Amino acid sequence: MVSLVSHLNVWETCLQLMNRLGYRLEMSYPDDEDGDEGLSTWSATKGGFTFMADDPIQLLGLVAVYEDVQPEDDRDYWWRAKTDRSRPGVYDQVTDQAIAVEEARVEELAALRQVDPRAWEAEVRAAFEMVGVGDVVNAASMLRIPRKELRHILGDPRFADLHLHG
Repeated sequence: MVSLVSHLNVWETCLQLMNRLGYRLEMSYPDDEDGDEGLSTWSATKGGFTFMADDPIQLLGLVAVYEDVQPEDDRDYWWRAKTDRSRPGVYDQVTDQAIAVEEARVEELAALRQVDPRAWEAEVRAAFEMVGVGDVVNAASMLRIPRKELRHILGDPRFADLHLHG
């Protein structure tokens, strides 16, 4: 089960945390003429440093980098001060791990289809019951498989009643 999700209902918590840390917070709306109606820009300022993001959660991430590095001045690439570039990147490691998990899960579901087709169908249907019929994006996430694979699975006649929109 996920403990916390990036969602609008977390914004106030992030804003109050940055406020407690002493940041001056601002938000600006774009001109409707820009075609970005509804999108805003959030900023946090402290100690001569200003951070900008699309939402308070992203903004808190940038503030966390600043709080960790604690640079003395706003020089180029100050945020890399504690980044170890001598080893393989964490991004690549996590991405490779995610791909391996997805591939194993696809194989697991394929094996289940062969061994116990009813259980396989029930598992796929349960994902849609959790997220809603037609929500391929979140159902694939629930099943821990790529959307492309879920669309392939849904080509099976057993799932003809599931209308896809995603």
